[in-house]
Amino acid sequence: MDKIVLIGGGGHSKVIIDIIKSINTYEIFGIVDKNKACKDVLGIPIVGDDNDLEKIYKSGVEYAFICVAAIENINLRMKLYHKIKMIGFKLPRLIHSSAIISPYAEIGEGTCVMAGAVINANAKVGSNSIINTGAIVEHDCIIGNNVQISPGVVFAGSVNINDNTFVGIGSRIIQGITIGKEVVIGAGAVVIDDIPDNSVAVGIPAKVIKERKS
Repeated sequence: MDKIVLIGGGGHSKVIIDIIKSINTYEIFGIVDKNKACKDVLGIPIVGDDNDLEKIYKSGVEYAFICVAAIENINLRMKLYHKIKMIGFKLPRLIHSSAIISPYAEIGEGTCVMAGAVINANAKVGSNSIINTGAIVEHDCIIGNNVQISPGVVFAGSVNINDNTFVGIGSRIIQGITIGKEVVIGAGAVVIDDIPDNSVAVGIPAKVIKERKS
């Protein structure tokens, strides 16, 4: 099996380890994390920090995956994405064996789809995104790059989510809605109107409460 290094040893890494073990496609080389006091995550050793990535790549590990959720600063994931691409790593799609993915759906590199998620026909998910546990992405939805979809989120058909956006747990977005880039949708929100770029929206129905600073 091809070896893969995981970047980040927090809670999100545990779910990525679970996905990789469920599909039995990659051998996990180890985890790089700034917290060197931690020795392992679910038995996977911490083998260094971000400064060791180039050395790990040169040792023959061709694949890497970002295990940093970075809810407070979602752009951190994009910075990591560009860094590991520049080193030369390949970023696979990681899809849990229990997820349901239409053969007519498209999913970009470096994106993970967690247990129980559903992505239906003609949906498109960009690169470096997270489709979390039990989320439903209906037909013809377009989800951009570096988007985080929390557990239990439901998108009706033809929803458009732009880059670097975070959608909180249990949110509902009705059909045909467009959510801009750099947006935060609060937990449990019901979105019935378009949401502009750089906004924070919460409530039922969701209303913009402030501008988001990148």
